[in-house]
Amino acid sequence: MDIVESLKKDSFVEALSCALIVYDEYNKEIARLVPIGKWALFDEDLLCRFSEWRQKFMSFFLTRFHASKESTKGYLKNLSIEQNDRILFAIYADDLLVGHIGLSNINENNAELDNAIRGVSGNHKDLIYFSEKVLLTWAFDRLAVNSVHAQVLSKNFLALSLHKRFGFKLRERQSLKKVVNEKLISYEVCDEELATEKFFLDIIEVFKENFLITINPSHS
Repeated sequence: MDIVESLKKDSFVEALSCALIVYDEYNKEIARLVPIGKWALFDEDLLCRFSEWRQKFMSFFLTRFHASKESTKGYLKNLSIEQNDRILFAIYADDLLVGHIGLSNINENNAELDNAIRGVSGNHKDLIYFSEKVLLTWAFDRLAVNSVHAQVLSKNFLALSLHKRFGFKLRERQSLKKVVNEKLISYEVCDEELATEKFFLDIIEVFKENFLITINPSHS
């Protein structure tokens, strides 16, 4: 998509100029969502932090492996920057890199909320809430999608609770089986009788109208 591709800049300065501004409940700026482009591949601090956070929160992903600076760089280049249906934002608060959040599988009607991680505590207590709010607003307004969905492990109670605040509702619950390979462990969707895990993959979704009503009840 042209809008998505136009945000993937070569330099941090260019990326910062088109960042999404995150405001709190008092309309005070608390952070910026800086779109990831080629500039990020040469930012050693970002690569190290992203890999550290992926390792720290590994249990909430479907694939588990040893995250490194090199694997993170490869992911950003091949599975984010070069994909025209995906965009990842680095979250900066007071010029400090504190997390990331993004969208994937973007099409004319829908997008998937993806990779929401707060790696550094401090700053505004609801930083991720307001970051998700501005990203969802951007998706509905600028990308003009009708709905946004997310895939969340049923044991990730904090994420599910956060998404519920925006009107996300359960669309589908899928059973999972554990698959062990040489370098990674993955959890794959399967029929109920083949499941090896007690947790599930929850597919949750919010439509634009419900989102608007949730964040602004007077909209109804």
